[in-house]
Amino acid sequence: MNETEVVKKIQAGDMNAFEEIFEIYKNQAIRYAYLITNNKFTSEDIVQETFVKCYLKIKDLKNVEQFKSWLFKILTRTAWDYMKKDKAVLPVEDIFEKAKNENIDKSLHSYIRNEESKMLRAEIDNLELKQKTVIVLYYFNGFTIKEIAKIMGCFEGTVKSRLHSARKNLKVALMNVNSAQSNSKKGCEVQCN
Repeated sequence: MNETEVVKKIQAGDMNAFEEIFEIYKNQAIRYAYLITNNKFTSEDIVQETFVKCYLKIKDLKNVEQFKSWLFKILTRTAWDYMKKDKAVLPVEDIFEKAKNENIDKSLHSYIRNEESKMLRAEIDNLELKQKTVIVLYYFNGFTIKEIAKIMGCFEGTVKSRLHSARKNLKVALMNVNSAQSNSKKGCEVQCN
């Protein structure tokens, strides 16, 4: 059964179909919410609230072929609402906690890649919320610019502009971090000698 048929069954009140659509999108939705909030528990709450809203409003969806964009629009708005409530900085889960079950003898290359990834993730977290949302939707969830425009309720040109600004801001921030790190290494070499 394809997604369109499942959505039509949900609109008719079929709870089994709703469970099926939940299973299809729950992991992608949780990953997206986590990338916006940096908090596992908050992202789970956001996804749960999103699917409740989805179920309550599913009969309002006119074009069932656009279910995914519609769902992610609700998810985005819900995540933004949570972020407005939680103005405080949310902690990022410790990567080493996740690595407990993995092989402890990581290669140097893997370690460097993880450090670069953490640095990039930290800079993405520092972006303005709408720029961060565009980056997460585009690079981490694989949405097209057209889909992102529908999700965020704006024009495609606005999405392109936010994406461009976010990339530019990330480039500057990462160059500043690298410059600061190299200056700190030089300072240590001078002091250590």
